[in-house]
Amino acid sequence: MRLRSFSVGALLLVPALAAAEVRALRPAGTTAAVGEFVAGPATIDDLTFARQVLPPTGTGDHTAAVAQSRVIYLNKNGVTLFPGENDARTNRSSIATQQTTIPAWNVSATTWSATLSCMRDLFAPFDVTVVDADPGNVPHIEAVFGGSPEQLGMEPNVGGVSPFTQNCAIIENSIVFTFTSVIPQDARLACEIMAQEVAHSYGLDHVLLASDPMTYLEYTGERTFKNQMASCGESTARPCGIGGSQCRPAQNSVTLLTERLGAKTSGTPMPPVTPPMGDGSNEITGGCSTGSSSSSLLLGFALVGLVIRRRRR
Repeated sequence: MRLRSFSVGALLLVPALAAAEVRALRPAGTTAAVGEFVAGPATIDDLTFARQVLPPTGTGDHTAAVAQSRVIYLNKNGVTLFPGENDARTNRSSIATQQTTIPAWNVSATTWSATLSCMRDLFAPFDVTVVDADPGNVPHIEAVFGGSPEQLGMEPNVGGVSPFTQNCAIIENSIVFTFTSVIPQDARLACEIMAQEVAHSYGLDHVLLASDPMTYLEYTGERTFKNQMASCGESTARPCGIGGSQCRPAQNSVTLLTERLGAKTSGTPMPPVTPPMGDGSNEITGGCSTGSSSSSLLLGFALVGLVIRRRRR
């Protein structure tokens, strides 16, 4: 992602509304139980990104399956969530421990239009539709922009969160979050964060590939899903998985998204295969025909009078 500067008078954190007790974040790559949250190291701006450990399902890496949820609903209008098994059609989220209202993102029409366009561009090679109107009872992933992490019992420096199964499976009708109270109103930044959260619910892990949206590594430029094998991890290589589980030795974002969403039959071509850079931005530990490149964005965060530098997970 291109590093850019933003002069900001102030970024105010929205107070938690009916927040649950704050739940601890375990370091990514360590053992975690079902229901617990794992997160990578905080950025220099003290932001991190979390995943909730869910039990394995029957649609993981060893089962060829195309997602039913091939609509991605970008919701900036707020939502009232209820605890339960993930189902965007009924506003039920495994992350919510009680009825919780996430407020709307107070975003300009220009920034929202650019965010929507960016998400459509990133997912253009795949057989998925990105919309900003509620699809109702149609299977879909709901990508919620708004609110603060504390409203879902998360620590106040969490920029985004998604559920993730122990066998890196598709989570049908998942609800994922980008907390807009802790990031600047920047379309590309919000888009790349949300692209990672959505991809987690399609089973993509973090990778050591700085130019891919699924990374914690710093990058100058705009990230896109890469057709390249890379090691999983946040800052050091590890097997792909969560909470100590191991799904695959390495990942290719384009290959895995194509397997789970299908390829677009017309229009945008598949990104070309790119070889390893050999520059430390991605360490190859193995191959997998269904590999996926995923990792967090280093984010820019602003306080009064400071300059926000765009970074991603």
